[in-house]
Amino acid sequence: MLEIKNLFYKNILKNINLTINDGSFTLLAGKNGSGKSCLLRCIQGLYKYKGEVIYHDKGTIISAKEKSWDVTGLVFQDAQMQIVGQTVAKDLAFGLEMKHYDKQLIKTKVQETLKSFSIENLKDRAPSTLSGGEKRKVAIADIMIMKPKVLLLDEPFANLDYDGVKNILKLIVSLHKEGHTIFLVTHEIEKVLALADNLIILEDGKIIKQGLVKDLYNKIPWEEIGLRIRGPLEDQSWLEE
Repeated sequence: MLEIKNLFYKNILKNINLTINDGSFTLLAGKNGSGKSCLLRCIQGLYKYKGEVIYHDKGTIISAKEKSWDVTGLVFQDAQMQIVGQTVAKDLAFGLEMKHYDKQLIKTKVQETLKSFSIENLKDRAPSTLSGGEKRKVAIADIMIMKPKVLLLDEPFANLDYDGVKNILKLIVSLHKEGHTIFLVTHEIEKVLALADNLIILEDGKIIKQGLVKDLYNKIPWEEIGLRIRGPLEDQSWLEE
């Protein structure tokens, strides 16, 4: 499990304590400016914070400050920020090359990832020619090829049309079903609430609610905290269309 203990960042995040269990799907929500994206960047080790982010792995404790890229993988809201290769295949290979993987192993991993994410048809495409949904899919593949313990997603549905949202949500659901740990930030919580196990609400840099979605759903004054919910937990059967 990933454990965050007494995390402070400037005067934005204040004494954050939470646990993300292996294989769980956790949704982080809150008003704009509540500190959601900032928390993801702290967990990823991009910001210098006070406190601890540690991963418990079969009795071994890994400090995310020392090995954040082995523990977590962050997909930014702007997928273009993460895409650096001249082609999709070269982009997938980039992180492995930075870790000095064997060339043949890189080739094998890239081929496996292209197939796993159903983006084999994009392998020779220049990233600049991809749609928003395709770029987001490639950005997630970029992270997952590195085998992080926890996948961090910052507003994965931003600026996507209906089909793009549907495809990315199907991909996230598939990764979760395969056993990957998902920690997702979004203000569009109606798209994903019925699929998540756990819910955390941030307000002014503090956790004001956390627990199981099914336990919290009817106890949260959604409009008072700036979030919109349409009736009961939504049916997600449209994902199967």
